[in-house]
Amino acid sequence: MSFNSITFCFKFLPLILFIYFFIPNKIKNAYLLVASLIFYAFGSAKDLGIMILLLIYNFFAVNKMNKLNNRYRKLKFLEIIFVNVFLLCYFKYYFLFLDFVTYNKEFSYKKFLLPLGFSFYIFSMLSYVFDVFRKKIPNETNIISFGLYITFFPKLLMGPIVRYEDFKKNIENHPFSSELFHNGFKRFIIGLAMKVMLANTFLTLTSSYQVNSMLGAWIIILAYAFQIYFDFAGYSNMAIGLSNLFGFQIEENFNYPYISKSVSEFWNRWHITLGKWFKDYIYIPLGGNRTSKLKMIRNLMIVWILTGMWHGASYNFIIWGLYFGIIVVLEKTVFKNLLKNVPSFLRIILTFILVSIGWIFFFNNDIEKIMIHLKYAFDFNNKIDTEALFLIKNYYLIFIIGFIGSMPIFDKIGTILYEKHFVLYNILTNIAIILLTILSISYMISGSYTSFLYFNF
Repeated sequence: MSFNSITFCFKFLPLILFIYFFIPNKIKNAYLLVASLIFYAFGSAKDLGIMILLLIYNFFAVNKMNKLNNRYRKLKFLEIIFVNVFLLCYFKYYFLFLDFVTYNKEFSYKKFLLPLGFSFYIFSMLSYVFDVFRKKIPNETNIISFGLYITFFPKLLMGPIVRYEDFKKNIENHPFSSELFHNGFKRFIIGLAMKVMLANTFLTLTSSYQVNSMLGAWIIILAYAFQIYFDFAGYSNMAIGLSNLFGFQIEENFNYPYISKSVSEFWNRWHITLGKWFKDYIYIPLGGNRTSKLKMIRNLMIVWILTGMWHGASYNFIIWGLYFGIIVVLEKTVFKNLLKNVPSFLRIILTFILVSIGWIFFFNNDIEKIMIHLKYAFDFNNKIDTEALFLIKNYYLIFIIGFIGSMPIFDKIGTILYEKHFVLYNILTNIAIILLTILSISYMISGSYTSFLYFNF
């Protein structure tokens, strides 16, 4: 069950919210845990048992770890990490490994489907295990609280990847705030509009055209860039908005990444919680940048290879990780001083181009198709084809909207109005949300359903 489905918006969510506001505070955590398990079962009932078993294992194993002395505590910690990472590797990479060792493209096997949301809730479990082991947080002794942390349905399938110390503040009390509820509804509608009105439109474009020229190649590259942004940022907005409806506040996951002045900055603004996870649990323990230049480069490349592998069990994701890893390393070494002298607007354009090219590797798991796309993108002997011109004629408006929507333009206008014309700000904001609600519902009813891209990860 996806956030942009009719079933979720008009059946599941209203019912869950209605009951939530009328039950006592002392059972709200248990209620949300059950509701989250039901939500997950709607999406993939066959995977529910895997998630519950892992949840129970991690809860009791960590509590046992905390009762042991230093030596055995460390051994228990390594055991827990091994179990979680082994299962992640098995479900995600086992058949990629078979492809690699057999060298046989015709090798026949029945693939396991990665359990829904597996990468996200495994990373939540791992962050909890690491933080308890480091004694950064106390171990949780209430399995309902821990279970809700893992399964809380707004963040369960695609994040944000929330730390337990931050989530714990939400489950200790449930004060109702009309302002938070109102803001949550606005965030949910904005995210829904980003998905059904923009991301899905760019999906229609990218799936309907076969690249035949340099112009066509760049149209699709830009469409990919806007499609993935409005799809994933839209989901994150919806997840944060839904959390607010229940009185929960979770971390932001996007901060207008397409205004970044470097690729390094871009990844500090895109999927923020995943970047922090790799920084805190992989990069810094390896030594981070507080070491020699060679080791820093090694640490960055390890993180980026793992980031690529986290996104999928396919060679294109490994190449994608290497691509960004190399660019980040070059930014921090070879071009570190040179970039400081480049005007900001040129750095933003260059960063956007480099990131957009990277999305080619993300969207295509066929290496041959990737190479063809890149060839056309820089083929100055084949600049234009009639179908590409047709796409510009029919989709130029959605590209303009996509560009404006990915920039903090409305935020800046809203801040000025809020500070100088508060009443007008409220009127215009409410009108905009009402219009977006009506338009989003219209798109949901008239259009075909499409799931979020990151459901695959």
